[in-house]
Amino acid sequence: MVSVLTTSGRHTAGAALGAILCAAAVEAVAFAETGDATGAPRDDSTRAAQIYSAGVAAAREDRWRDAYAAYLEAWTLKRHFQIAANLARAELKLGMHRDAAEHIAFFLREAEGVSELDRALGRQMLEEAKARISTLTIVASRPGALVLVDGVPAGTSPLEREVYVEPGKRMIEAQIQGERPAKISVALAPGASQEVELSFGEHAAAAAAIQPLTQQQPRTQQQRPPPAPDRRAAGPSTTLIAAGGAATGLALGTAIVVRIIADRSAWSGSNAAVPGADSCYVSGPPSLDYVRCGEVDQHRIKAARMYNLSTGIFAGAGVLGTATVGYALFGLSRADGRPAVTAAPIALAPGAGIALNTRW
Repeated sequence: MVSVLTTSGRHTAGAALGAILCAAAVEAVAFAETGDATGAPRDDSTRAAQIYSAGVAAAREDRWRDAYAAYLEAWTLKRHFQIAANLARAELKLGMHRDAAEHIAFFLREAEGVSELDRALGRQMLEEAKARISTLTIVASRPGALVLVDGVPAGTSPLEREVYVEPGKRMIEAQIQGERPAKISVALAPGASQEVELSFGEHAAAAAAIQPLTQQQPRTQQQRPPPAPDRRAAGPSTTLIAAGGAATGLALGTAIVVRIIADRSAWSGSNAAVPGADSCYVSGPPSLDYVRCGEVDQHRIKAARMYNLSTGIFAGAGVLGTATVGYALFGLSRADGRPAVTAAPIALAPGAGIALNTRW
């Protein structure tokens, strides 16, 4: 049978708003209404009863989407345990296991005056839903903290009931004024039940309590700004010294490579590589033909150019290295006032000399 609200002369009667539908039957088991916890207006109760009746009719015909839509609309009008039970059954049919667990748990908490058989059916539905989802028992170290699951509020600590979530990785958080949020990430499997503890750190108010004490210093004790660093007393920049050393080494390496190329070119234009090459540059007929003499000449010209280039690079490396060493020694002298290089005469048999002491 399907129960609906009837109206008496004084108030809306408590006929029944909902029922749990048994799996093997289409009859609705009616429960007596024990009161409206939300204080819904009489018109909302009447409208909820009409919409609920349409949901029962749709459930009889296995039109579960229509039944779900009707039950959900009735639930928004009147949060009654009988509507919650039928809404949970429709959600189970549609695979909405987390929502079904929430609503059937509401039925088991709030139902009054129902038979033990109906409660057993409710517990069976809850276990069916929990097998597909994950169950959390969340404990926060401080009462009054707002508990969130993936950013969605789940209640205020201490939470008196389980929290149902979809399986997978979930972020659990507790927030309270004056504390840093307590967070933890958990990975949950279908059907898993886990207890999560959220512990807050040191109270932020402790730092705030210390702040006024530091501000109660005598006004006569004014803090002086730190003295500006004496740039003249600073030592030489290690970065510049390293860069100068690297550039000097690179120049020396390049000069050596160029000098090797020059030596090879000179050898290619010599009598050792081309017998008779010197005859191209002395008076009298050359022992080589014109073409061969031209090749020898090209090698010697290239060798001369490479020698000049290598000499210039060697000179540049020397200047760069000298500048780097001079900068380092000059910087050391300015840093502490002592000379970086000192000279002292020495007497050696059979002569004399000068000893240079360098400080790095």
